[in-house]
This record gives sequence, C-alpha cells and structure tokens, in this order.
Amino acid sequence: MGTVVKSGILLGVLVEIWTAVVILAGWHKDPAMILVFFLVIPLQITILLMTLRQTAVEASYGQQVVNGVLISAIGAVIIVIGTYIITTSVFPHYFDELRAAGVDSLTKAGRTPEQVATEMRTNESMYDPKQNALTGGVATVVTGLLVSLVAAFFVRKR
Repeated sequence: MGTVVKSGILLGVLVEIWTAVVILAGWHKDPAMILVFFLVIPLQITILLMTLRQTAVEASYGQQVVNGVLISAIGAVIIVIGTYIITTSVFPHYFDELRAAGVDSLTKAGRTPEQVATEMRTNESMYDPKQNALTGGVATVVTGLLVSLVAAFFVRKR
C-alpha cells in the first residue's frame, strides 16, 4: 500500500475517531464547544504536509497536487461512510440533540418562537444524515485541493 493511500486512510479514520469523541463528550450540544470539531482541518493539513514531504523527492508540482487531492479523496470516502454510520446507527439521537441545541441557542439569543422556527427550517438540511456526511466529504476534498495547491509549491521535486 502506497504512502498516499495510507495517508488517506489515516485521515479518514482519525476524522471519524474525532467525530466520535466530540459526540461522546457532548460537545455537539454546546455552542461554545462545537467548534472543537473543526480541529479536523489542522489535522488534515498536518497529514497532507507530512505526506507531501515524503513524496517530494519524486513528485513535481502537479504530482504533489494530485497526491494531496488523492489523500483527501480517500479520506473523504471514509468520512462520508463513517459519518453516516456514526450519526444514524452509533449515535442515532445526534441530530435530535443538535436541533435541540440550535433551538436553545437561538432562544437564549432572544429570538422569538417564530424566528426560531423559521431559522430552524432554513437550516434543516444541516440535520440530514446524508447531506451532513456528503458535506463533510466535499469539504475534505476542497480543503485538500486548496492546501495542496499551496503546499505543493513549496514541497516538491526541484
């Protein structure tokens, strides 16, 4: 198994472990703590940079960008499948808890019941397991592309 494949698998598995930690800790119900989930972004950047350094000896700029996108795409497949399973089977009340936290946060912010209902309807797609999982996968690939476009300039065969 090549370095790129191993790194993609590592990325996907670590993101799913972190997702489970966030849910187990109940941080998804706390508006101040939900942001810790986004530590997956520096995690992804770290994995990409470490792997691109390893592949730099034989890879041109374009090859490094492809390597970074492949790592992210492999990770994204694991993330989409894992997130869907985690949020529907392992923690089946995840989206109900997320909705309740959203309502609570909006209410504490002084919104009227009508405003809360309108905003919750507007954001309903955030509470769909398929949409949520696919968004995570797409975000992983887009982040991988952007990071790789920059990182490959500095970490490549010269």
